[in-house]
Amino acid sequence: MRSATRIAEPDASFDVVVCTQVAEYILDVNRALSETFRVLRQGGRAVFVATDWDAVIWHSEKPDRMASVMKSWESHCAHPQLPRSLSNRLISAGFRLDGASVFPILNLQWHDDAYSKGLAGLVRDFIGRKKDISFESIKDWYDELAWLSEAGRYFFSSNRFIFRASRPAG
Repeated sequence: MRSATRIAEPDASFDVVVCTQVAEYILDVNRALSETFRVLRQGGRAVFVATDWDAVIWHSEKPDRMASVMKSWESHCAHPQLPRSLSNRLISAGFRLDGASVFPILNLQWHDDAYSKGLAGLVRDFIGRKKDISFESIKDWYDELAWLSEAGRYFFSSNRFIFRASRPAG
């Protein structure tokens, strides 16, 4: 089994490491960052991409229900607000922070090609298994998204935070 907290590669093995939407799922994320630093050669570069799940905006006519759904969804990963601390964590692991940027995702319609529709299915299925929100409430939430789109009132926004770092030479 492979593990981000115990990478089975020698020191300084890689020129580039990319971690997209993974670090927030690793319980010991600091250990994973240290391992990433260890396997990166001097002057090597790393890119980390993560979502802050508190920063997801989904319009709803029932904001209390939406808040409950999103709060329940937070437990799908170990660090739902990782981008807020990622720059400090990278520096603590030895990296030089080379920059950060945001990749916005905006959906104004609910359709099969929309990122938010795929995400909504994952959210619905995940919180349905948890059973901390009633099946009816989850179904109503999901159905409302299609209704809002048909009414021309659908809105979804999320940001992917991109951190660029490197292992200092010498």
